[in-house]
Amino acid sequence: MSTDLSPENELFLSRLVETGTFASRRQALDESVALLRKRNELVERIAEGRRQLDAGEFVEFDDASLEEYFGRLKQRANGNITP
Repeated sequence: MSTDLSPENELFLSRLVETGTFASRRQALDESVALLRKRNELVERIAEGRRQLDAGEFVEFDDASLEEYFGRLKQRANGNITP
């Protein structure tokens, strides 16, 4: 499969391979696509968070209740209490 990149992007990839950042053009392109996938996942998670906020699906904490919540989480993590 061929890729049609802009001359600037093609030069950038070539330099990455020449400097040893990536062993091959394919490896550089694979890493690029992996980063795009992660970016897309993050954008989707942010959109879901925004939807939840807009729908009122959240819990508000003040300093005391947040400290209590984290205290319970720590106890659960240490096996001191059950959920």
